Amino acid sequence: MLLELQRCMARSLLDDFKAPPPEGLVAGDAERAAARFMIHRGNVIESLANALGHSFPAVKAICGDGNFRVLAAAYVRACPPLKPQLMAYGGDFPDFVAGHAAAMRDFPFLPDLARLEWAMHDAYFAADAPILAGETLGAIAPGRLPALRLALHPAARLVRSEQHPIYTIWAAASATSGGAEGGALPDEIPESGESVLVTRASGPVEAFKLDPGETAFLGAVAAGAPLEKALAEAMSAAPGFDLSSALAAALTRGVFGAEVSFDPSSIGGVT
Repeated sequence: MLLELQRCMARSLLDDFKAPPPEGLVAGDAERAAARFMIHRGNVIESLANALGHSFPAVKAICGDGNFRVLAAAYVRACPPLKPQLMAYGGDFPDFVAGHAAAMRDFPFLPDLARLEWAMHDAYFAADAPILAGETLGAIAPGRLPALRLALHPAARLVRSEQHPIYTIWAAASATSGGAEGGALPDEIPESGESVLVTRASGPVEAFKLDPGETAFLGAVAAGAPLEKALAEAMSAAPGFDLSSALAAALTRGVFGAEVSFDPSSIGGVT
C-alpha cells in the first residue's frame, strides 16, 4: 500500500496546480493540506523547469522566460525524470519540442538547436580520456594510413541540421543575456543548414561550425570508416577538401581518442 501511495503522489505532483491531493494522503485539515500540496507541486515543476533552463540556455533565450517556462512545464508533466539525476534529465526534450505545435510554429529550428545544446551538456559530463597526439599520428607509416581507423573522443559530438543554421543561431543566442522575451535571433539568418562539432579537449565545452568536407569526413570517422573511405566521402562532399588541414584542426580541438586501429580490408590494413 505504501508503494501504491507513493506512486499516486508522484503522479499527482504532475497534475494541474489546483488539483486536490490524492485520496489517502491527507490527515487533518484537508483545505490546509491541499494548499501545502499545491506549493509542493509547484516547487517540483519549477525546480525541474529551472534545470532544463540551465541545460538549454539558448533555447530559453530565444523563447523568453515566460514562453520557456510554459514549454518546460509541459515537458516536465509529459516526461518526468526516470532517474534521480538532474544532469541526466532532458535528453528527450528536443523530441518533445519537435512535437509542440506552438514552439514549431514560432521557431521551427528549435528542436535542432535543442539537440545542439544537449550535445554540449552531454559532452560536459562525458568520461575523461586521453586525446590523440599529433606525434602518434605522425609515427604511423604512410603505407598504413589508408587503413587507419580513428575514433571520436568520448566528449566529442557531431550535430547536423539539414535545414537550419543552428550554429549561427546558437552563437547569437548565447551572446544574449537570459530573460529577454525573444530578441536573441541574429539580424540575418542563413537559409541553409549547418553542422557543428562539440568538443571538450581541456576545460570548457566548445562548439565549432563545420564546412561540408569536415562534416562528411568526421561523420565517416564516427561511423567507423577507415581513413581512405572517410577521405573519399569528404572529397565527394567538397572536392577541394584538405585532409592535412582537417586533421590538424581536429587534433587541436581534441576530436579523436588516443587509441587507433587499422581496417584489415583496406590498403595497408595489417593489424
